[in-house]
Amino acid sequence: MNLYTELIALDIGTSFIKLVSIDYGPGKQGYIVKNLEMKELPPGLIGGDFTNPFISDMPVFKDLLAAMIKRVKHSRQGYVIGLPDRWVKLHLNNMQLTENERKSPEFLSWRLQKNLPIPDGMRVMVDFQILRNLPGEQPDTYQVLAAAVKADIIDILSRITTDLEMEVMAFDTSSLGIFNLFEEVYPEKITEQIVVNLHVGHETTVIKAYSNGALLYERVIEVAGEEFAKIISEIDAVNLENAMRAKETEKFFPVTREDIQTLVGKRQRIDRIFGNWLRELNVTFRFFQEKFNVSRLPTIFMTGGSTLFPGLENFLSEYFETNCFLFNPLNEIPLAKKIDAKMLAKGPAFAACVGLLAK
Repeated sequence: MNLYTELIALDIGTSFIKLVSIDYGPGKQGYIVKNLEMKELPPGLIGGDFTNPFISDMPVFKDLLAAMIKRVKHSRQGYVIGLPDRWVKLHLNNMQLTENERKSPEFLSWRLQKNLPIPDGMRVMVDFQILRNLPGEQPDTYQVLAAAVKADIIDILSRITTDLEMEVMAFDTSSLGIFNLFEEVYPEKITEQIVVNLHVGHETTVIKAYSNGALLYERVIEVAGEEFAKIISEIDAVNLENAMRAKETEKFFPVTREDIQTLVGKRQRIDRIFGNWLRELNVTFRFFQEKFNVSRLPTIFMTGGSTLFPGLENFLSEYFETNCFLFNPLNEIPLAKKIDAKMLAKGPAFAACVGLLAK
C-alpha cells in the first residue's frame, strides 16, 4: 500500500532541474500542487547520450539537488525522477503476448531487452508500457513501448538519492507522461484521431505523434533553445548569458497587428535564428504526412521551456496551416495559493515534470 502523503517529480534536463510536488494520500479528494521549483544548471554538468550519459561533477550535482529538495523535504515523500530524453532509447514493439506474459514484468523486460538495438556488453535497465491491443493483427498482439537506460547512470543517481534519503519510486523518461497529462486535463481537445506534441527543450526538439492514445511516430531534432541563443550570441556579439536573456525578452513573432509592421525589418534576423529549426520541422511533418497518408497536419500542442516566445503558437498555426497551441497544465490543475504567478507563466516548461506524476 502506498503510504506517501506527498509525491514529488524531478525532471533532470541539460540546462535546468525542475521540481513539482503534489499533496496526495488516503482520504484526500484528488490532489493539489504544493510546490514548483526550477534551478538552472552549470553548462556541461548534465550531458551525453544513450551510450554515454554523464554527470560531469557529482558533488556539484548532489549539492544542487540537496538544496532544491531541502525546501520541500519531510517524511513520507515518494519521488519520481525524469531523465533527459537523450539518455533514453525508446523502441516500439508489436508483440504477441499471453495473459500470463502480460502480467510478468520480469519476462517482458527480458524479452524486450533481447529485441532492443543495444551495443554488445552494454548493461541497461528496461522499463515498458503496454499501450494497446492492435486491432486487425493476430490475436493477443499488443503495442509495447520499451525504454532503455544505461544501468551505470541509474546506479550513480541511486547512490546520490540514497545519500540524500530520497525514496525513489521510479526513474522514468520525462516526455512520455506529457500526452497522458494532456489527455487528462484537456480531454475535450482530443477531437482528432491523431495529435502531435512539439516539445522544445534546451538541446533538442522532440516531435511525438499519438493516435488513439498510442505513440505513432517520434523524431528528435538536434535544434532547440541552445542553438537559438548561440545564433543570437553570434549576431549581437554578446556572451551566451546575455543571449539567453535576449531570447526570453526580445519579441520575435507578432502578437498584435502593430507588431507585423515592426518585425518586417527584423525578418532576416528572425530567419537566421529560427530558419534551421523551421526547415527541420517542415521536413519532419512532410515525412509524417506522407508515411501515414495524412492530408492536413493534426492539432499540435507545444511544451517545453523554449516554446515561451510570445506569438509563437499563432505563427506556427499559420506556417503549418493547422491548430497549434501552448499547453500549460498549471492553468487547469489545483494549485496552492502560495505559488508565484511568474512560475505559473512557465507552465509549458513544467509539462514533462507534471506528466511524470500523471503516468
